[in-house]
Amino acid sequence: MVFNFSDCVTNEFVDKSLYTTDKFIIKSKYDIPISEATGSFSTVTGMKSLDEKNLKYKINKIKQIFRANKGISEIYKKLEMSRYYLLYLDTLNTFDIAEIIKEYSSDTNLVFCEPNFIGTSAGEKGYGYEYEKAIENSKIPNDEKFGMQWYLQNNGNVSPTGGSKAKIGADISAPEAWEIETGNDDLIVAVCDSGIRDDHPDLKERIWVNKKEVPNNNIDDDGNGYIDDVKGWDFAYNTDDPHDGFGHGTNIATVIGAVTNNRIGFAGINQKCRLMNCKDLGDNNYGEYEWWAEAVQYAVDNGAKVINMSEGGSDYSNTLKTACEYAYENNVVVVAAMMNKGNNSNNYPAAFKTVIAVGATDTDDKRSVRFSWGGGSCWGKYIAVVAPGNKIYGLDHEDILNYETFWSGTSQSTAIVSAIASLLLTQNPKRTPDEIRNIICKTALDQVGDPEEDSPGWDQYYGWGRVDCYRALTMDTSKNYKIIRKQDNNVVTNRKNTKSDQSGGGPAKSNNPRNNKAREGINRKPE
Repeated sequence: MVFNFSDCVTNEFVDKSLYTTDKFIIKSKYDIPISEATGSFSTVTGMKSLDEKNLKYKINKIKQIFRANKGISEIYKKLEMSRYYLLYLDTLNTFDIAEIIKEYSSDTNLVFCEPNFIGTSAGEKGYGYEYEKAIENSKIPNDEKFGMQWYLQNNGNVSPTGGSKAKIGADISAPEAWEIETGNDDLIVAVCDSGIRDDHPDLKERIWVNKKEVPNNNIDDDGNGYIDDVKGWDFAYNTDDPHDGFGHGTNIATVIGAVTNNRIGFAGINQKCRLMNCKDLGDNNYGEYEWWAEAVQYAVDNGAKVINMSEGGSDYSNTLKTACEYAYENNVVVVAAMMNKGNNSNNYPAAFKTVIAVGATDTDDKRSVRFSWGGGSCWGKYIAVVAPGNKIYGLDHEDILNYETFWSGTSQSTAIVSAIASLLLTQNPKRTPDEIRNIICKTALDQVGDPEEDSPGWDQYYGWGRVDCYRALTMDTSKNYKIIRKQDNNVVTNRKNTKSDQSGGGPAKSNNPRNNKAREGINRKPE
């Protein structure tokens, strides 16, 4: 397989491949042996043609990407995960990486060879203060800054970037949803990101702790392949300290699961889940696909049921695809960002069919054609739904007293959908990734956005619509509705109107109690 590097122009954005120049990825047809002398994978593989290339290009190290840390499962075997390797080039290498990829791709002992691509997070930071104190009642959490979380309850106080007015009610109906479900501390959501400020007073109670690991004894007590991973792992720097050196991951963690009803900070959508800290972005906001793939496997193997990937890259990768398939086959939901280039480019992992791809809306319920910092929500045939994504306030990774920081992007939208998925799994732990996707898509509000883009049924700008947590939790799942999968997105017929569902957008059991025009999408039912 010859791998094509991307270099395409769409709108004002240029998608150029980013990849490491000191290492690359292969999948071999046979397992590479471990050296008895070193205990590491040998650069002399016993495959003549491969060994000749390794010698020519001065390969000085081979690393297995997917390790059978907790025993070789049937799914691990099925996906042939033991044969994915990262090959390290000598520092004196003078060959161009594209030339190396091309020559290795022709080797008959390999299934494929590909670059170790690099991606980024899907959000950017901003500062502001658009605050309205929430009206105190039994439905509203007492968190001090709840009034800034417009995506939970939109009272019209946070202005959209596009110049129009905020739309009251353009939110996910969180207070109503919490009357149905608030979460469970047995449910683990993996945050694959820049790390989390895990000692923040509004987060520290929610951080997943690996109870099978003894802190600071330099021993892999639980045999999962990672030493002293008490609070997750840093895949970017290969340490047991996944601190947030960039800030993005702390914001994402806030959205999903900040401590709620503690009179400080913000309210998390899932009020009880555990946040697994999987740092797979460097402190410069860049992340190698190999880190992402390893982080996904770690999350699955250590009990996560939802994996949030508010990150993406413009290049297709067999390795990253396999990691997402591993999650899917293990009944773990993966949610990823459409990215922020404002075009219809493909981004990964969002474009993989096993992943729920999420776009962004603004405070007026329209697609974020421009975020607070610029850019815009990507669109295209892979999109499943949209969710609020502009000016999403959250905790700061440096100053625990700073509550005036927001991030904008499809990253933040992704976190909202991951949180909704986690509540749906708390409600019924037996639900599959397809069932979770189905509920979220079928209960999304249709035609609440820009009428020039938000057409009836699925469309390439809003997917199935803007998500609504209350509607998702109250969907009548007793009916045998057609399962929506990613490949159905651009071929499913438009949904038909029905007078029986006055709350708009999908088969909820009862009408949304906040019956205002912002929530009344065109009435639909699944085909």
